[in-house]
Amino acid sequence: MRSLLAASLACAVLVGAPGCLVLSLHPAYDNDWIAWDPAFVGQWKDSDDNATLRVEAAEWRSYKLHYEHPSEKGDLTGYLTIVGDDRYLDVMPVRGEDRGSFVIPVHMIMKLTIEGETLTLAPLSYDALADRLRAGRGAPPGLSAVMDQKQNVLITSATARLRSWLRTTSAGSVFWGAAATFTRQPSPDTVRRPST
Repeated sequence: MRSLLAASLACAVLVGAPGCLVLSLHPAYDNDWIAWDPAFVGQWKDSDDNATLRVEAAEWRSYKLHYEHPSEKGDLTGYLTIVGDDRYLDVMPVRGEDRGSFVIPVHMIMKLTIEGETLTLAPLSYDALADRLRAGRGAPPGLSAVMDQKQNVLITSATARLRSWLRTTSAGSVFWGAAATFTRQPSPDTVRRPST
């Protein structure tokens, strides 16, 4: 289950990603709710999945994310937003690239926690949401979602409604998947070179 986050991040960088993702048509932020945390910038490593995440400052209070996993790698744009007491990372394909008329820039939303040198990212639970939709019970109260043709869960709620639902969904809720834990790595420009 932990590798689902790794696979989700890797798949999010691909056009036509396979199923098992939870994606949103609308972002979890609007201009008034974009947050910024310099502690998120840096090089991170998840040793359990042998994955790395490089986070750089980008334009319009966004982050440029470069993700590498043994099976995939790619670039994303991320925005940090705060809902209640929780912080969320909203990632999407690289902003500003024209991918054609038939490609919609969807969003993946993850709960983000930074404590010291540890970064934790928890995606929305594909299993919990897909099971409800397949059983005909619909999305959780306060949220609108459907299954797409590739069996991804596609959240269709507008930003305000999505933020309202996030506010009522606690960290221990069944709707959050297993978290991946990353540890801050030394930046290449801060690594000391041996003296000669």
